[in-house]
Amino acid sequence: MGTNQRGSLRVESGSWYGYFNTTVYDAATNTKRRKQRAVKLGKFHKLSKAEAYKALAAEIEREFSGGISVRPDPSVALEVFTRTRWLPQKEAIWREGSKSAAEHVLSHVLGRFGSTSLEKLDAVALQSWLTKLATTHSDSLVKHSRYYLKSILEWAVWEDYLRKNPAKFLKLPTTKAVEKGTLTPAQFNAVLAELEPPFGLLVRVGAACAFRPSELLALRWRDFDPKAGVFHIRETIYRGKLRPFTKTTKAGSTEKHLLTVVIPDALVKELVKHRGPLDHGYSTRPFTSDADFIFNTYKGTFIHKDNLLNRVLYPVRDKLKLPVLNFQVLRRTMATLSQHSGSVKDVQAHLRHKSPDVTAQEYMQPITEATREMVNTVYRDLVKKSKRTKK
Repeated sequence: MGTNQRGSLRVESGSWYGYFNTTVYDAATNTKRRKQRAVKLGKFHKLSKAEAYKALAAEIEREFSGGISVRPDPSVALEVFTRTRWLPQKEAIWREGSKSAAEHVLSHVLGRFGSTSLEKLDAVALQSWLTKLATTHSDSLVKHSRYYLKSILEWAVWEDYLRKNPAKFLKLPTTKAVEKGTLTPAQFNAVLAELEPPFGLLVRVGAACAFRPSELLALRWRDFDPKAGVFHIRETIYRGKLRPFTKTTKAGSTEKHLLTVVIPDALVKELVKHRGPLDHGYSTRPFTSDADFIFNTYKGTFIHKDNLLNRVLYPVRDKLKLPVLNFQVLRRTMATLSQHSGSVKDVQAHLRHKSPDVTAQEYMQPITEATREMVNTVYRDLVKKSKRTKK
């Protein structure tokens, strides 16, 4: 053995508990200190005192095998461990802007368990909190909270702060249903009728090209190729900052199918008209040179998504009494209305999804009229066959 400790025994709640001393390392203060360890050995009525001491000796041997053991301190608070041990190794592989998104999720996790020590985190308490979170927050937040808890505590196991991960078997609870609405052609035209230039064009481009707002509002005139009838996505906007990649690509990506967007011919003409004439490649109007944003503020800067929603789209939504009107609805409307004009792969390419499953399950919503037509057609064929069979 690496120590001469025999330890001590105590009976608590009908079970044998063993106690012995160990040395722990506090990563936050870079110091070592002595700490008593407690371990549950088994039921009192099933183990004699001698057998309990034997079990305790095995635990001490395991703790000190190879010499004097210096274990990380499991009493460290979850927030301290997360910020000093887990975040540094995660930040090394995160894309620009990922930390701010992570902080949003961590604010919920650490707001509830941040002051709790690692050794006192309980699997049942974690599951109860996650289940309650699912009743009030989005599916995305719940999934990310579960992922972060599992990842943080798995790292604690890897670094020997814990022997087991209390979040390992966290179940993903059922989350509240999210409204996945679309606009009918009549509703879409009613929206356009309420919009002043250039917002009508912005909405038409956003819908027809199935743009995410981060892509649409970052478009510059250099990204517009009227001859080929496409946009080339070079950058996006995230939390008020420009970044050289999209939701599904990395900086310097060569995946052209995820960065090229087809423009309807009629919209190409409208965009050319919106830009105005060029004189030897130079614009004759303000904010229409290659480096300028296609949809800009009066100062020539890009438009912020929240401002556009609150000042333009939401007032129209309320006036027309639409259940929802945002960029995702415009994108989903395009996907839904496209399903009878092309294959799922065609729609996937236009929405620039990496997987056709996302396109089919999340964006291509069933059309009631089309479903009824399908049922009627199948039923008519079925009835005809039944009549022939009777004859």
